[in-house]
Amino acid sequence: MSDYIYREDFIFGTRVSQKIYKENIDCELILDESTSIMKEFENKLSLFKETSEISKINENAGNDFVYVSKDTFDIIDKSIYFSKLTQGLLDITIAPLVKAWGINTYNPRFIEKENIDKILPLINYNDIILDEKNLGVRLAKKNQKIDLGGIAKGYIADYIIDFYKKNNVKSAILNIGGNIKVLGRKDNKNKWNVGIYEPIKHSTTAICSVNVSDMSVVTSGIYERAFIQNDKLYHHILNPNTGYPAVTDIKSITIINESSLICDALSTPLLIMGVNKASEFMKNNNINGIIIDDKNNIILTKNLIKDFTLFENYKVLCF
Repeated sequence: MSDYIYREDFIFGTRVSQKIYKENIDCELILDESTSIMKEFENKLSLFKETSEISKINENAGNDFVYVSKDTFDIIDKSIYFSKLTQGLLDITIAPLVKAWGINTYNPRFIEKENIDKILPLINYNDIILDEKNLGVRLAKKNQKIDLGGIAKGYIADYIIDFYKKNNVKSAILNIGGNIKVLGRKDNKNKWNVGIYEPIKHSTTAICSVNVSDMSVVTSGIYERAFIQNDKLYHHILNPNTGYPAVTDIKSITIINESSLICDALSTPLLIMGVNKASEFMKNNNINGIIIDDKNNIILTKNLIKDFTLFENYKVLCF
């Protein structure tokens, strides 16, 4: 009999799995409550729910403040911090661009430069105005929209792991659409082993893995969602500065940190930066991770070497 209780749901438009260790706790009740918490987050943060706090902010763009819950305010406030840290490569006001390209939909489309130029003035995190005292959020310009898809899962993963801890869970793994966070050690003994897959769409081949405890592991890649037009590939990771899919020599990047928020907020901007700038940023900010570049080299931070295992014939470099 397994020593874990497993739960799977569909929340935030993705598969969410929870696995917690049975140890003198009411696992089913804890999982019921954690699932309910995540659904409450979805109701507040979803871009696609008309009654969400995010939708209300977007509807009022260019007008008045919208007063929101502390969690929503905190996520937006933290997104601005990471926007500044990454020089705008994380920008939650990117929503109009994402909608225009439609790469995450069944009808993606190429956007001509003249239309990009009309949208780009709407993309500016400095146009997010906060009223900290009253938890108010306002977008400066009409037609601006925010989308928390690049940071919310990390915030929520941290929140749920803290909820587990408060309820005496000692060992768990949470997976929110590929955003992974683990609590403690597997079976309270060994570190959790998290696989990193080859950067090919729908791949089931793990090319390497990393052993972690009390860490989050988040991967960003250009290979899962894309379309081809005139023999050119257009992927879903858009550069907020250009309006086009990022031109980068990184196929995928995995960030490993105690904070899932940090992993989520940095994985995509670092991918956009490319190998040289990303590795420099990681060294300067003490960020650990694993990069797979366009030559299929695996490049990892030296702190991960002791917990790293290679499965396939890839060249491994470290910094």
